[in-house]
Amino acid sequence: MKRKPIKKHIIGDIIQFNSTIGQQQHLLVFFYYFSTYLSSLPLVPFHLNTSIIMPKIYEGNSVPISNAELATLIDAYPKPASLTEYSYGTAGFRYEASLLPCVFVRMGIFSALRSASLGGEEVGVMITASHNPEPDNGMKLADSHGGMLDADWEAHAVSLANAPTSKQTLVLMDTLIQHAKGHHPTKDGKLPKMVVHVGRDTRSHSPQLAALVIRAARAMGATVIDHGLVSTPMLHHFVMHANGHLLPNIIPQRCNESGYYEIMALSYAALLRTGGNRERLSTTSKLVIDGACGIGALKIEKFGQIFAMLQAEGSTKGLPLLHTVNYPGDGPLNDSCGAEYVQKQQLPPKLFKASGVSKKYMTSFDGDADRVVFHYEDESGKFHLLDGDKIAVLVTAFIQEEIRCIDPEEQAVKCGVVQTAYANGSSTLYLKNVVKTNVVIAKTGVKFVHAAAHHNFDVGVYFEANGHGTVLFGPKFYDFVAAAGARLRGTHRHDRANIALRRLRALPALVNQSVGDAMSDMLLVDAILFLKGWDLSTWAKLYNDMPSKQAKVKVADRTVISTNDNETAATAPVSLQTALQSAMDAMALQEGGNGPKPRCFVRPSGTEDAVRVYAEANSQRGADTLASEAMMLVHKLCGGVGSPPKSFLANSL
Repeated sequence: MKRKPIKKHIIGDIIQFNSTIGQQQHLLVFFYYFSTYLSSLPLVPFHLNTSIIMPKIYEGNSVPISNAELATLIDAYPKPASLTEYSYGTAGFRYEASLLPCVFVRMGIFSALRSASLGGEEVGVMITASHNPEPDNGMKLADSHGGMLDADWEAHAVSLANAPTSKQTLVLMDTLIQHAKGHHPTKDGKLPKMVVHVGRDTRSHSPQLAALVIRAARAMGATVIDHGLVSTPMLHHFVMHANGHLLPNIIPQRCNESGYYEIMALSYAALLRTGGNRERLSTTSKLVIDGACGIGALKIEKFGQIFAMLQAEGSTKGLPLLHTVNYPGDGPLNDSCGAEYVQKQQLPPKLFKASGVSKKYMTSFDGDADRVVFHYEDESGKFHLLDGDKIAVLVTAFIQEEIRCIDPEEQAVKCGVVQTAYANGSSTLYLKNVVKTNVVIAKTGVKFVHAAAHHNFDVGVYFEANGHGTVLFGPKFYDFVAAAGARLRGTHRHDRANIALRRLRALPALVNQSVGDAMSDMLLVDAILFLKGWDLSTWAKLYNDMPSKQAKVKVADRTVISTNDNETAATAPVSLQTALQSAMDAMALQEGGNGPKPRCFVRPSGTEDAVRVYAEANSQRGADTLASEAMMLVHKLCGGVGSPPKSFLANSL
């Protein structure tokens, strides 16, 4: 069989970024890092990805249909009378599917105008409700950098979604049209080029909703690229790579599905190869993947096919056997399975059509494959969860160890972790005292932790406890790797600093830096465990989680409560935080000062009139007691609805 070699991607690009003195500079950055390790891999036949369905491309002409035709389209999908207002959550709109046609038409229009406002940079719309049950659906909007929609534009999206009439919708649209034309004028007076990528998950109503987005975007004259069934992180990857001038420095541009697999699989293999002749532990030889009966189960199979080819080539040792369970159709989406269920309930997933599966090395995705958690059962059958906090610790410790092998004083690159108030206190202490890294606490929500990682660190790691997270690499990291490459040129391949350099070079291409990615993060964690010679039980022993309890209290008006910027303390009502602190102090005295200090916090829900409560202590009884007291304080001081909440201790008697 004849094979074509994978081409080396030695590409130059002009990258703009803000220097440490705040001046914008232009750097010519060559993508030779990736080609260095890519060229050392076995040759892979191009026919690997022939089964991948290519996207449908609908070419646009930047000329919208008439206002009368747009009004007819908008009026055909009116806002449901049962819905007061569409609200924009952490990642977009999410409701029961029958309530969404109105907002999907308007967001198809909006996405085209967002692309126009960026002078033709490409944007994306992902149709998914993530970890929600099957009857729900929603959309996540991807901006041109591949991340979530710019916060300044969320207000425009909400206004357009909630405009009472088509006439008012057209007025809002005209404002955005004039904004785009004013900032990016064209010779013929048309709108700038508009390109919208569309993807969808496996829900039964996703094709119809995707069709509405496509129809509306095309009505604006946008070019639409319909990727069909993809995971949320894949759609974000396509958008990030489509805007090549915004792409992180050393990653070759690959804005299609086959490129997604190629970059990650070969980077993962390159990382494994730095282990030399290391053999994989028998307890990690087969990785069982709970696909949540969603899109991740379909897409992870492609990596298995590539691994089989690399295994046949014989030069990449340590590749695991991937065994997927819970495919679409095996059971209800996200029902008693998937990352959300496993992490929140701290229970193993239900296996709908699988029996006799080894539970020594398991991972669970959520419905759109942007979250991942690991878990296993020990010899006694006890379930153990390794959540996003554990992933953040593992990944950060690995990266800092490799950097220290090159720069023992750690002067060149600032590494750190962004956590939320929900991060287990034991993980925070371990990061500070053992890993000796920087920790920043940010407001709950992916868009907040992602921004904090970008702004605070040269290598910023964030993983929420639910398993959503990634690693961001900044310009100083790439400069550091380039300088290390020049300094170590000519050293022996097995020199520890040289090994560290090859590992650091592989990471930016393996990690999906646009958004949390279950498949990318799974491969990263597996590679680290392989290189360390660990299994899940060894990893789990790094530290013991403090027992915790989460709860929710319904209130008449959630706006009566406010918090500080990172939600660790309440600022209103004024008496609430004082009362909470007294409860924490009392629990600390009760525990006798043994172990970390007990803590609790409360925050208003972003989607309903309720207040969320979190408490942790050095015993489960202590956490339950503290959570119960916090719930009663919220009910008393914040206008609780109905009877006072019952103590968790009463339920355990």
